[in-house]
Order: sequence, then structure tokens, then C-alpha cells
Amino acid sequence: MYLYTPMEQTSIAVSKKSKDQWSKFKNHPNESFEDMINRILKSLVDEDTDLLTDKDFLEIEKSMQEIKKGKYITHKELKKKYGL
Repeated sequence: MYLYTPMEQTSIAVSKKSKDQWSKFKNHPNESFEDMINRILKSLVDEDTDLLTDKDFLEIEKSMQEIKKGKYITHKELKKKYGL
């Protein structure tokens, strides 16, 4: 026996123009907007993951740790340093 447990849902307000434009991204007319949005988001995440190497991820993590330790210079300070 299969018991269906509905997920909590919410609604968003969009213009008719946006809804009509978003409809063009559906794979078929019966595809739900939720399925379409999740499909597009997944493809973007997959694409971004393919663009970054393991070395890139390590460098990003190292930079984030340096920022947390206060090892950074602000844009304002950088402009002042170079007289911009």
C-alpha cells in the first residue's frame, strides 16, 4: 500500500508576461512549473560544478577561511592604497 504525503506548498505572484515566458521553458504542456524550475536549477548546478575543478574548490575554501579570520582588504581600502 502506498501512502501519499503531500509536501507543504506555497504560491508566488508573477506577472502574466513572466508566466507566459516561463511556459516556453516547459518540456511539454503538462510539465508543472515546479518540475520545470527544478529541472532548470539542476542543470545550472550541474553546469557550474563542471566549470570548477577540485583545486578551485580548495582555493575557494581557503579564501573563505581567510575572510573568516579577517585576512582581507576592502574595496575602499584597496582604492585608497592605489590612489583611485
